[in-house]
Amino acid sequence: MTGSNFEQIANFDVEYAPSSIKKWRSKRTGLQAVHIDKESPIVNGFFAVATEVEDDSGTPHTLEHLVFMGSKKYPYKGLLDTLGNIAFSSTNAWTATDQTVYTLTTAGWEGFKLLLPIYLDHILNPTLTDEACYTEVYHVDGDGKEKGVVFSEMQGIQNQPWFLSALDTQRALYHEKSGYSSETGGLMENLRVLSNDTIRKFHESSYRPSNLCVILTGTIDESEFLQLLDKFDDELPDLNNESEIYRPFVDSKYPIIPLPQKIIKTIEFPDKDESHGELSISWIGPKHEEYEEDLAITLLLDYLTESSVALLTKNLVEIDEPLASDLEANTDDYTHTIPYIKLNDVPTDKLEYAKNELFRLLKEHATVENFDLTRVREIVANAKDKLIFAVEKSEDILADSVITDFLYSDLEGKYLSTNLRALNDYKAISEWSIEQWVDLFQKYLINNHPAIVIAKPSKALYKKVKDDNKKLLQNRKEKLGEDGLAELKEKLDKVQAINDAPIPNEILESFPKPDPSKIKFINTTSIAVGLNKDYENDLSNEFVSKILQNTPQNFPLYINIDQFKSEFISIDILLSSLEIPQDLLPYFDIFSELFTLPLEINGKTIPYEQVIKDLQNDTVEAYFYTAFNNQFSELIDAKIQVKKQDYYKAIDWFKKIFWNTKFDESRIKVTVDKLLNALPSTKRSGMSMLTSLTVRTSFTERSIKHAKDSLYTENFFKEISSKIENGQFKEIEENLESIRSKLFNTNNLRIIISGDLSNIENPIKSWEHLIQNQPISSKPLVPIPRTFNVRTELGKSLSKKVKIITAPASESTFLLASTKVPTDYHNEDSAAIALAASYLQAVEGPFWRGIRGTGLAYGANVSRSVETGQLSFDIYRGADAIGAFKVASKIVNDLADGTVKLDKNLIQGAVSSLVNSIASSESNYYTAAATKYVDNVLKKRGPDFNNKFIEQISKITEDDLVKVLQKYYVKLFNSESSVIFICSHPSKAKELNDFFTDLKYEVSVEEVPSSKDDQGDEEEDDDDEEMDSEEYTDESGSEEDSEDESDEE
Repeated sequence: MTGSNFEQIANFDVEYAPSSIKKWRSKRTGLQAVHIDKESPIVNGFFAVATEVEDDSGTPHTLEHLVFMGSKKYPYKGLLDTLGNIAFSSTNAWTATDQTVYTLTTAGWEGFKLLLPIYLDHILNPTLTDEACYTEVYHVDGDGKEKGVVFSEMQGIQNQPWFLSALDTQRALYHEKSGYSSETGGLMENLRVLSNDTIRKFHESSYRPSNLCVILTGTIDESEFLQLLDKFDDELPDLNNESEIYRPFVDSKYPIIPLPQKIIKTIEFPDKDESHGELSISWIGPKHEEYEEDLAITLLLDYLTESSVALLTKNLVEIDEPLASDLEANTDDYTHTIPYIKLNDVPTDKLEYAKNELFRLLKEHATVENFDLTRVREIVANAKDKLIFAVEKSEDILADSVITDFLYSDLEGKYLSTNLRALNDYKAISEWSIEQWVDLFQKYLINNHPAIVIAKPSKALYKKVKDDNKKLLQNRKEKLGEDGLAELKEKLDKVQAINDAPIPNEILESFPKPDPSKIKFINTTSIAVGLNKDYENDLSNEFVSKILQNTPQNFPLYINIDQFKSEFISIDILLSSLEIPQDLLPYFDIFSELFTLPLEINGKTIPYEQVIKDLQNDTVEAYFYTAFNNQFSELIDAKIQVKKQDYYKAIDWFKKIFWNTKFDESRIKVTVDKLLNALPSTKRSGMSMLTSLTVRTSFTERSIKHAKDSLYTENFFKEISSKIENGQFKEIEENLESIRSKLFNTNNLRIIISGDLSNIENPIKSWEHLIQNQPISSKPLVPIPRTFNVRTELGKSLSKKVKIITAPASESTFLLASTKVPTDYHNEDSAAIALAASYLQAVEGPFWRGIRGTGLAYGANVSRSVETGQLSFDIYRGADAIGAFKVASKIVNDLADGTVKLDKNLIQGAVSSLVNSIASSESNYYTAAATKYVDNVLKKRGPDFNNKFIEQISKITEDDLVKVLQKYYVKLFNSESSVIFICSHPSKAKELNDFFTDLKYEVSVEEVPSSKDDQGDEEEDDDDEEMDSEEYTDESGSEEDSEDESDEE
């Protein structure tokens, strides 16, 4: 480009993916830019800043939040997100130990290019006002309670075991003044005293053009992109002396060095359940630029942990009386690679033993005699296939690599091409000798001193934290007095008024409105085969004709094909869970381990270890789970993804898994023990406990969602474990075989194939192998199971009840209120309900400003599920759930009765937000195919529903929105027409009980049961005793994941 500030420093095609990469750097300012070119309706932006801080103040995290509060050129809180809503865009950001990355996701280039310069101005020229800092970071409200969006976020995680373990690991591995040892999110005690001036100074030192990289992925106009960058770059200060530029971490005075000795730290985390803790081991690995060793360390961790037959998993998890429910192994990629292994849900009395066993196993295996070269080469090949498949579906992995390159590699871009052009490191490592692997193993995991953190639960610490929090509030109120509290309320009101100054209409109206018709959606060729009558086949299409000609007469299977160019094929076999007898449904979590069981073929048993190895060699992924595309959760999905040349192997694996697996007693016992061991960490999650409560109340025992609920199945699995120990396995085996016989019938198989079948011989005839020697059902195809048919009476009426579950380990409150909506995908109000939800929960919309912006909760959202017949309002990580509920109720009622008028610009933003969501759901061929099947077949809305839906929402009027607010939304806050589920800390139960009782709800409370039968709560704390808690009883209902049935368009 003539006269451009930007010189191109990299340009290459990615050999293993349909992508190319270019990189530029400004001669004036040092600003870097990268484009990852790949066909997609979505353009993604990642704007990365290297952020280093030596303390726990949280300046990187708080600055990330304040950037969105306005820029010097656009000094209005929420302008960026308001314009983003209009431009089919969504924004977000994250702060990690070494980076802050701002994201922009837009449907199409047209909207993205409008927002890009405004976003970059916010990053480099934010207003950073004291008022924004006050509400967004930390403040005390008129009731003496601590608030602030950042404070609320950190309050919800600071006492979690994973957080405390990670923090102590950082302290052990790195120098105390190293940025790697800091908690960049900010500890609560530091956030209380953090000044805005400190944040401003951090921005001045870190947010320099030379420390920013602008990364784009998707289909864009590169010449326009460079013109935009040049114009923005011209307004930035010149780079004075490049040799004097400080690069965070790279130029640190406190570089990472190997530990001089092993460090072992034992810490406590607050929890009333003292049965299980956690164990974390970390090492300092190779330098960032040692790329081959860096990759090899990651693959070595996979070799040690990634499957049931891996050394550590097999000997620590897949055993009688497991020492952990699962293992996590990964790396932190800093100036050095930091490999780590975590053991979750370790019995507290076996933490020391588990640590010793892990190191014994590592030491014994790090020898030429014991290391399995064949297996590790299989791991390398499988990891390479997974990477290629992941990059084909999404550019995120390439973007992550570009960010790491920006942080730690040279400024000239020479390593970018070396690392990303081809998979040379995989090729080199695949040829390593056994001696090379053992040398790496010993160098980094045996002869290298580790940092070990043992995290133990403590009931005493739980009580202390609760008592301290209570005293802090009491002391604060006493110190402030009524006058002081009144002053704080007045101050907050004034600050909010300044923050919420309206954006001038002329700015919003002058912003161009992108044309949704210019968004290029992905198309696939759909083909209905055999029992599939859900599509009218295009007989003029040559490929369609080829498929149909390959279909045998009276073909007894249902097959749906979505054809597109790819190196892979993904196969989902959908099954109705309603075919399983109700009393056997709780077995499903055991049954779903079919891919890890031995095989019995022609009288010969193939051990489970060999099955797992062979399966991993032949497939990219293989697993069972419930729901399809996160919807229709009464479906069961058996999924196998393969390289397209392994298509026939996939069919053979389905056959073997369905009909040749052996329910081995020892394998079943291991599965049950793992499920039981995982319970303590599940119970520490407030969100998981809210989901459990919702599910058990809303859905009957006929629901597989109910059958998979962790609290519902706890006693069941204990009984199964007892039966196995008492020699009653035969009964269990017979029940599992009964599930097999009911589930795997030809009329209960919907085979969904996505990918490239163009060069496959006999793509349909090959499926005859699946059902060879199996009975062919003469019954009609089993109907799609509908979630609304397995609701409890309360799940149908959704009225009058408030159900509270108290979780001692959860500091935040999680709330879900639900009311009824039609269970008809063609209902006339459907589009308006969706648009109203988008309006209410829009970034910088009513809930955002009224709840998140005032520090009442980290998040407040609305979702609608036609499949469950529910419209729901939820509060995520609530600091003041009652306050948030009150504000939400007032917002909805004021809009419904006309007290507050709907904002035309926000309506347009809500429309654009839905368009963005639609495009995001079809960002690659595989997700586009799945969305198409859901719309056309499962929901019967037609294959082009999304295009019709965009037309519908564009025509909705203000009157239409007011109508659905009155008809549905106001009912969320009325006891006669809503039911509310809450997970809170025990100390908040009485306040919540009293509040909702006053609103005419019938309130009941239960406490998360202990995972140990002998752990009573005879030492109940004062606050816990203030509220009579019902003993846990099952009330029928189930929902494994609260997002399973969210089908918002």
